[in-house]
Amino acid sequence: MTVLQIYESHMMDWWLNVFGPYGWIFMIVGMVTYIGLSVLIAYYMHKDALRRGIKNSEFWLVIGLILNLLGLVIYLLVRNNYNQETEFKRKERS
Repeated sequence: MTVLQIYESHMMDWWLNVFGPYGWIFMIVGMVTYIGLSVLIAYYMHKDALRRGIKNSEFWLVIGLILNLLGLVIYLLVRNNYNQETEFKRKERS
């Protein structure tokens, strides 16, 4: 008696063989690293914005969480504009 076994391949079968049996571990470590880096960047941006007296520091917290390194670069480019505004307001008061 012969048993015929037909194996139907799925289009995502190649993905299971890309990283071998440790693929899921690498993906989990990568995601934890990405989320941790996002939290650290957002924390830095929020604390720096509070220290500089920027009123919308929570906005920069959310930008840091969502955009990660791109958000940090944008913040570093934009934060000098906030300093100029606060210095200008201080000069007007004097």
